[in-house]
This record gives sequence, structure tokens and C-alpha cells, in this order.
Amino acid sequence: MKWMLFAASAAIAAGLWLPGPVTMSYAAQPAAPAETAAPLPATGEDKITFDQYREWRLRFIERRQTQLAAQLAAAELQPRQRARLDQTKAYYDWFAGLSDAERDRRFRERFDQMDSNHDGVVDPAERAAWHDKQRAFFGRGRTAAAEPAAARQPR
Repeated sequence: MKWMLFAASAAIAAGLWLPGPVTMSYAAQPAAPAETAAPLPATGEDKITFDQYREWRLRFIERRQTQLAAQLAAAELQPRQRARLDQTKAYYDWFAGLSDAERDRRFRERFDQMDSNHDGVVDPAERAAWHDKQRAFFGRGRTAAAEPAAARQPR
């Protein structure tokens, strides 16, 4: 049972972190019933507007709430796992409960941090710089094998 829970969690995580088809632009994608908002661009040439970023964040919050509810429904969770999942779910529930204006204000603050030249779009270089900054802040990629964004190949 633990392996099934682990496999399901890994599948969910992979679905969140792996990019979608890189050859399709948003305009060419058919709108799914539950997801009619613009996805974040998956290719290195695309720029992200604030509206795209906001819609992506809203969909991410919805998906994360659903995933956390499914994980919490598992019968064989250890107390530490359950506490961590409860804490994470409380954060996403709180965020979803904010007023539209407050949520947009927070999204705008984050978007403005990413948009270093403040031209209203996040270009690939700004996006790569933001990812590097986040990795450094959260301690990911501190090994010698870590490479700067400029040296990475687009995924």
C-alpha cells in the first residue's frame, strides 16, 4: 500500500513539474472544459504576461488542493506525513480563500519580482534568472554539477 501511495505521489509530482508539449502554442491548443486559461509557455521563446501568470497560479492552486485532499485521504499516513500535508493544505486553502484583489496583489508582487526590466512580460532570460534565484534560496542545486541558467538547454 505504501508503494502505491508513493507511486501515485510520484505521478502527481511528475505531472506538475514536467512541461507540456513544447511545439504547441497556446492559441493552437484546444480548450479543455476545466482548463480554459492560458498555460505558462513551455518553450524558451515565449514570454509570460501577468494574465497568463495569474491564470496559471489559480489553476495550480486548484490542482494542488485536489492532490493534497487525495493524499490526506490515504489510510496509511504516518503522523509526520499527515501533519506536513495538513500544513501544506492549510496554506493552499488560505490562499484560495483570499479576496480576488488581495490574491492579485500578491501575484502582481511576485510577477514584478520576476519581471526584472518591468516591461510587463517575463522573457526566457528573466524566467531562468528567477529559477536560479529560487533554487539558491531553497537550497536546490548547491552541488558542483549545478549550472547557471544560461548554460542549460531548454526543456
